[in-house]
Amino acid sequence: MKTKLYLALILLLSVLGSSVEARVSSLSQGKVQKDSIIVTFGNKTRLIIYGENRQELDKIMKYDLNALLKDLQVRLDSTKADTTYLREEIDGNRYVKDKSEEDYVRIGIRGIHVKDGDTEVKIDAGGVSVKDEDAEDSKDIDYKRLGKNFTRSRGGSSPRKGFAFALGLNTYGSNEPGVYNKEDYDLRPFGSRFVSLGYITSAKIASGKKASFHLDLGVDFSWYNLMYDGNNTIVKGAERVEFNSIIEDSKEVEMKKSKLVVPNVNLSLMPTVSFRNSFVSYISAGVYGGYRLGSYSKTQREGTKDKDRERMNYYLNDFRYGIGAELGFRNFVDLFVNYDLNTLHEENRGPKINMISFGIRL
Repeated sequence: MKTKLYLALILLLSVLGSSVEARVSSLSQGKVQKDSIIVTFGNKTRLIIYGENRQELDKIMKYDLNALLKDLQVRLDSTKADTTYLREEIDGNRYVKDKSEEDYVRIGIRGIHVKDGDTEVKIDAGGVSVKDEDAEDSKDIDYKRLGKNFTRSRGGSSPRKGFAFALGLNTYGSNEPGVYNKEDYDLRPFGSRFVSLGYITSAKIASGKKASFHLDLGVDFSWYNLMYDGNNTIVKGAERVEFNSIIEDSKEVEMKKSKLVVPNVNLSLMPTVSFRNSFVSYISAGVYGGYRLGSYSKTQREGTKDKDRERMNYYLNDFRYGIGAELGFRNFVDLFVNYDLNTLHEENRGPKINMISFGIRL
């Protein structure tokens, strides 16, 4: 009887040994072949850090393991169950040392910035730039997308390069009324708007460690919107323009809007100095010249939605030219100012006024 019992016990042990050997063999063919770090505490406690490869294990250095273990201790203290098996699901992103390493999407006035792991994408007026730290052929390569093609860029291009949109206000720089009264053609400050839409190309002339010098050539379409204050409207007379109110039934007609619109196409040449790692990103100053594409007056009476428009040249100069300047700020809107050196109207055909436009550039 004892002999049979011994034989049964030996048979059971051999079966259990085969099962354990099979599990060890399967582990050795699986996870053991992967990269891992095993930290032993005493005889019965182990901390196992498992990664698909060496690069994944290097990412552990970005995490605060002390904070993780403290939170784990709190969870263990709050657990009342007496069990030999405990499983906790913890989001490791909470323990990143440098929060700037997290993925994000930022949308602002100067464009869109997306970070996804080691890849960063920036979209702005200059195009699309991609930064990939895992690129095999170089570190921190910047790619600039122009149209449908990607070309490698080492930086240093003018911050003004690309599509440009400017929005601002118009006012008189110099104002010599002559035979006119200044009150007859005063402008509403916030109703007289300046709008410009164009494209700027750039050539780098010189480059240094802290600054670069560029020559920017731009083309744009711009609009003068001159909204007159009060009830006066602009009228083309036989010899010169006149600013009169409309009289009906011996009463002056109240005007909701009365303005002169002058569109132009312009070319600009602006030397630009750009700065690296500075709040002021660039300083630009130069000259511009343009040609008038047309002009019209637009009036709207108070209490009505009807708008009267009359196309006429109003003795306006066909050409405009002047000087301009811009001041750019990093992560903020840019400022511009333009001053026309020639007068708005032909000589002795209207008040001798020079236009100033100022505002923001996007």
